[in-house]
Amino acid sequence: MKKTNRPFYKGIVGFTRELEEDYGSAAEDGIYGWWWRYLRLSPVFWFARTTGIAPRNAQLAKVFEQAGDLGEERLIKWWKATGAQLYVEDKRPREVRLVAEDNLEEFVFYPKGKSIVVEIPLTISQGTINKKIRKILAEHHAGRSLDVMAYSTAQWPLHTKRFDLNTIEREYWTLLYRMLYPDIAAWRIGDRLKLAPGLNLRDVDRWKFNRTTSPVHRMSSTIGRYLYKAQWTLWNAEQGSFPSANKAVPIDKPFGSKLHDEYLEATGRRIDTISPWHEWLNRQYHQDLVYRIRKKNNLLGMSSINPRMLKLLPKFIAGETDLLT
Repeated sequence: MKKTNRPFYKGIVGFTRELEEDYGSAAEDGIYGWWWRYLRLSPVFWFARTTGIAPRNAQLAKVFEQAGDLGEERLIKWWKATGAQLYVEDKRPREVRLVAEDNLEEFVFYPKGKSIVVEIPLTISQGTINKKIRKILAEHHAGRSLDVMAYSTAQWPLHTKRFDLNTIEREYWTLLYRMLYPDIAAWRIGDRLKLAPGLNLRDVDRWKFNRTTSPVHRMSSTIGRYLYKAQWTLWNAEQGSFPSANKAVPIDKPFGSKLHDEYLEATGRRIDTISPWHEWLNRQYHQDLVYRIRKKNNLLGMSSINPRMLKLLPKFIAGETDLLT
């Protein structure tokens, strides 16, 4: 394999990119982009960034400091300034190599316990060779139980490489929707985001179903799972672990007892007004949510000039009506 000095990232498919900008684009579309997006939703990091007060908890403070400027609205800029250095691997994965007989004395083997040496005769069928190799690997390799991330040398290693980007994306939008509209019914979040396009939720005779068979109940259960897993993902991300939907709890009083009331005042819910953090969320993300809902519900293009639809859309998104015509 041709040697390269280009950086290597375990979360970016493929070893190299032609241009440095290509890494940023790949990161934005992949797991690193979702890591960044989740961190930006953190009320803890928002409070720290806007007040200049670091979290009292050591792990939160460490992640916040390493994360750089999360106020940057474009991942590409953040990637160049911070992300690329956080995720790059110091060492590339070891390669499967041919041990040539003519330079055996000079060949430098991998450290003991990090590889096995197998001699393959070229006078038997490839099928037999493959069968024998599989048997040897079964005896010496950990298989699916191997934690490849345990060998990561990145400053911020991935928690796991076994993730589904589509699921992470759905959970993210579900959490963002709930943050922007705390009182909307869970099933309406799933309906607006079209998380189950074949499930009819708006024009349903509720009397035809019991509680367990109701499409509304089924969607509510799905969104409930998305919400608590997304919240766990966010809390784990704050402590430097991603993607991880393992059960987690937030750090109690992240800025200490003296500042806790101030933190809650800045980020908590209020009866008559919204908190500064929620104001920031609305400025940053509301239009993104509106666009996504319009796209998922085929409300772009010609339908965008429908005056009645435009009038009803805000109430539809807020869950105050299920009608758009």
